[in-house]
Amino acid sequence: MSLSPSAGTLYLIDTSAFARIGAPSVRNVIAGLIAEGVAATCVTVDLEAGYSGRTADEVRAIAENRRTLYRNLPITEQIAEQARQVQLRMAARGQHRAAGIVDVLTAAVAEHHGAVILHYDADFEHIAAVTGQQHLWIAPRGSL
Repeated sequence: MSLSPSAGTLYLIDTSAFARIGAPSVRNVIAGLIAEGVAATCVTVDLEAGYSGRTADEVRAIAENRRTLYRNLPITEQIAEQARQVQLRMAARGQHRAAGIVDVLTAAVAEHHGAVILHYDADFEHIAAVTGQQHLWIAPRGSL
């Protein structure tokens, strides 16, 4: 899928999308989703974002910024079990290594909460091939 955000839809913004924030089109989309109050995050994405900090102060600032700007989608045991089932379904296709563990869990969070994954990572296409869930590339694949 290519990017065409829908009003009122919740978007879980993966770090693969946010990492391309230097591109004006990406920056504009993310800023718009934040302004509309439909930008979401979860612990897996928050931890990946924090990993990019170089000091404790930077990691703290990243965490505070994310708490302020994004709607948090909590992870439950039900979501963890959903991720386990997706991994099993992918394994049945011989594709359980086609998507990283964090991405499988992040996708399960989005699916559970009815959010669209906004990304720049083919892992989410592999996951969606099994789950049928909605996902959007922040920019056309291979363009950034």
